[in-house]
Amino acid sequence: MALALLATFAPATPSSAAPAEPPDAAALVAQLRREVPARTAYTEVRFSSLLERPLILRGELEYLGPGRLGKRVDAPYREQTRVEDGAASVQRGDRPVRTFSLGQAPELEGFLRGFAALLGGDAATLAADFSLSASGDAHAWQLVLKPRDARLARRVGEIRVDGSERTPLCFVTREGDGDVAVLLVDRLASAKLPARPSQPQLEAICRSGAAP
Repeated sequence: MALALLATFAPATPSSAAPAEPPDAAALVAQLRREVPARTAYTEVRFSSLLERPLILRGELEYLGPGRLGKRVDAPYREQTRVEDGAASVQRGDRPVRTFSLGQAPELEGFLRGFAALLGGDAATLAADFSLSASGDAHAWQLVLKPRDARLARRVGEIRVDGSERTPLCFVTREGDGDVAVLLVDRLASAKLPARPSQPQLEAICRSGAAP
């Protein structure tokens, strides 16, 4: 995941000058593209009404090209997920691999297609599935994606990406049922979190772009 934002954002202006225009969302997405394979460590915190406390996962994400994603969980358990050729496979620990077609879950397919397009810098494909809006400046920018498809919107309310300069740092997914997943990547992946992190604490980390 990478961004080249210097040409996208205007430099800071004096207070007497007109405020800078907000960043263009499509241009922002287009500059996310990286050469494959692209891998990054992550820390993910999941907030769910079904859990007594937030679940903290650590592992590695990989983007292997259009429609090809991988996610490895190293702690607190071991799990490997891979998406490619219209199918997803999941293996937890030494259990047998479970494979299913994404066509069986159109809303999941739409979400994964959008996430792959985001990582691939494919603004046109992403805009077909999500409305896009951007705010901020080169030092602290934010991109918000909202599903266009009603079925997907029931599963995913919005995806927000926070970043700084050339680097996206934080992905926040708000699900339709109110659950929230916060994915910290790049330099935020090593953030030292409390045993029970709160959403406001994670929001502050995402906005600051600095790992505590």
